[in-house]
Amino acid sequence: MTDKMVNGILFIIAGLGSIAVYILLGDTGLLSKGHTEKIAAYGLVAIPLAFMMTRNVEKNAFIKVQAYIDSGLLLIVIGLIMGLVSDAINSAELSAESNSIGEAIAWTGWSIMYLGMFFTGLGYLCTNLFPNWLSGLLSLASFVMFAYLAILSPEQLSNSGDSIVAPLWMINSLVLVILGIFTIRRKELD
Repeated sequence: MTDKMVNGILFIIAGLGSIAVYILLGDTGLLSKGHTEKIAAYGLVAIPLAFMMTRNVEKNAFIKVQAYIDSGLLLIVIGLIMGLVSDAINSAELSAESNSIGEAIAWTGWSIMYLGMFFTGLGYLCTNLFPNWLSGLLSLASFVMFAYLAILSPEQLSNSGDSIVAPLWMINSLVLVILGIFTIRRKELD
């Protein structure tokens, strides 16, 4: 299997993995909340891996471009770690406070991850890795998700956020799947 095939599959797993786990395993009751969160976390780890594999595909003379991509990747990793920790706390159900502790961390972590995806998309706009419309869509979708999560309070997000967060999450996941398809189909840049 080629590197670009693996990279494309990682983008697709990043886009569909956690959604599939939540819908197929969590909502059906096949797994406990803790196991569902754990398996979904394994799928989410594909996000920084997929972006990291594109990091040095195209050598760009502009140091700023690499700085955007690297900065975005760093934010993705930091935000993902925070989000995964919050999900683990929520799913552990150790006490009545577990959910509130997890929620306190979650929105900040996930918003940081989407901010990182925004900066990575800006970096991709200056390369030929993906069509400009796709890099722009990555930046736009991830910025909208970041802004929504960053502006609303945790209480607002808990009370009414799912009606907006879920569609925004699906849109960002779809963009990751499209990135995967374009990565698999990309011509070798040697």
